[in-house]
Amino acid sequence: MENLNRKTALSSFLFKVKQLRGYGDMNSYSLAAEFKSFGNVSDSRINHIIEDMSSPSTWNNGKSIFIESVLENILEN
Repeated sequence: MENLNRKTALSSFLFKVKQLRGYGDMNSYSLAAEFKSFGNVSDSRINHIIEDMSSPSTWNNGKSIFIESVLENILEN
């Protein structure tokens, strides 16, 4: 049951990530910090996501990596 709750939490978290609007959306930083609390996510991975989301030219790539990371975390569970 705990695994189901975790998947549900990650699924709704993924929905929030997909709702990010673009460069300058401050929710991207808070969501990256929140993602770290789900576990199985290295500091370097979080830092890479934040770094990519910190530039207009790399923001889309950062969002894609963020989505992939959340999906990987869902599939691991």
